[in-house]
Amino acid sequence: MPFARKSDKGRVVTSGDELSKKLLLVYIFILALSMSLIPFTIDPYLPAFPQIADFYGVPNGTVQASLTGVTVGIALGQLILGPLSDAFGRRPLLLIAIAGYGLSAVLVFFVQSFEAFLLLRFFMGFFAAGGDVISRAIVRDLYRGQPMQQMLARVFLIQSLAPILGPIVGSQLTEVIIWQGVFLVFGFIGIFLALLASRFLIETLPKSARRSSTPAGLARGYRSVLNDRIYIGLMFFGAFQLAALFAYLNTVPFIFQDGFGLSPSEFGVWIAVNAAASYVGVQAGSRLARVFRGQWLLAWYSAAGILVGIGLMLTAGGSIWAAELLFATQLFLFGAGLTTIPTIALYNHGKEAGTAASLLGVFNFSLTSLVSVLFVSLNTDTTYDVGAIIALLFFISLSALIFITRPWKVPDLRKN
Repeated sequence: MPFARKSDKGRVVTSGDELSKKLLLVYIFILALSMSLIPFTIDPYLPAFPQIADFYGVPNGTVQASLTGVTVGIALGQLILGPLSDAFGRRPLLLIAIAGYGLSAVLVFFVQSFEAFLLLRFFMGFFAAGGDVISRAIVRDLYRGQPMQQMLARVFLIQSLAPILGPIVGSQLTEVIIWQGVFLVFGFIGIFLALLASRFLIETLPKSARRSSTPAGLARGYRSVLNDRIYIGLMFFGAFQLAALFAYLNTVPFIFQDGFGLSPSEFGVWIAVNAAASYVGVQAGSRLARVFRGQWLLAWYSAAGILVGIGLMLTAGGSIWAAELLFATQLFLFGAGLTTIPTIALYNHGKEAGTAASLLGVFNFSLTSLVSVLFVSLNTDTTYDVGAIIALLFFISLSALIFITRPWKVPDLRKN
C-alpha cells in the first residue's frame, strides 16, 4: 500500500508497522505541520502588530492583549478536541481542526472590525490546539515506548522549525504585502494541509477502543489518566520545565538588549542560536533514550537545569558569552526532554491518548500562566533574578519526578 486509497475508507491502522515507507513519510509531514499550527497561530503575526493597530484604530496594547484570546482558544481546544477524538476517532477531528484553522485564518483577510478579528483569532487558537493534541494521540495510537519516541523525534525534525521560521517568514511577508496577507498565506497552508490529510490520513483508533461520547464516558478518560501516578508526576515535571522556558522568553529580550546593549538584529541572531540549541536537544534526547532509561535522563536534565540557574546567578553582570552559553544549555535541556515526557506519560493510555495529550497541554499552559505573574517583578538588568527563578523551577520539576512519578517504578521503555 504505497498511499491511502478510496478503498481505505473505513480502514483502521493500529500500528506504524502497517504503514509503507512512503506513507510513513507523508504521516510525518502531516503530523509535523499539524503540531506546528500553534506556533503558526502566534509567531508569524507578531511583526504585524503595529499595522493591525493602525488598521483597526486601537492602541498597540490592545493588539498585544489580543494574544489572550488566542491562548484561551488554545486552552479550550486542548481541553475539548483531544477527548472528543477519543470518542469519535482521530481522523475526523483532525480534519475539522486543521480545516477550521485554515478557514479562520483566511476569514481574517476580510473582517473589518476588531471584535471580529478577536473572535477569529480565538478560533485559530482553538483549532490549532486540536491539531497539536490529536496529532500526538495519533503517534501514540501507532507506537508505544521507544518506537513512539523515535517517531516523535522524526516529527519534531520538521515541527521544531516552526518557532524558528515563523517570525522570519512573518516579518518578510509584512514588508512586501499588507498584514492581512500574512493570515491569508497561513490560512492557505491550513487548507492545503486539510486536503492532504483528507487524501492520505487513515483512522488510527478503532471503534472498539473508543470512549463513550457521553459526558460520563469522557469523564472516565480523565479519571483514568488522573489515577496514574507516573502521568501526574510528569504532568508537573513538564509544566515547570515549560515555566522555566517562559522565564527565559520573558526576560532575555531586556537582558540582551538593555543589559548587554545588543541591537534588535543582533538579539535576533542569539535567539535563533538558542532555538537551534533546542532543536539539537530534541534529536539528542531521543538518541540518548535508546541507551539510557528515559526517566533517569529527565532527572539529569533537571539537575543540569538547576546548575544552569545557579550559573546565571554567579555570572550576573559578567560576559554576554557566559549568559548565552547558559541560556543555550537551558534550551538544549528543554528540547532533550520533549520526546521523552509524552512517551512515558502516554505509555499506559492508548485508549484515552487524546485526553492524556490534551490534559498535558492544558496543565502546561495553565501552570505557566500562573507562574508567569512572577516574571514581571524580576530585575532584567542582569541574569541574577532569572537565574534564581530558573533554578527554582527546575528544582520543583525534579522534585515532582522523584516524589510523584518515582523513576525507579517506571518501566524500562528501551525494551518496548
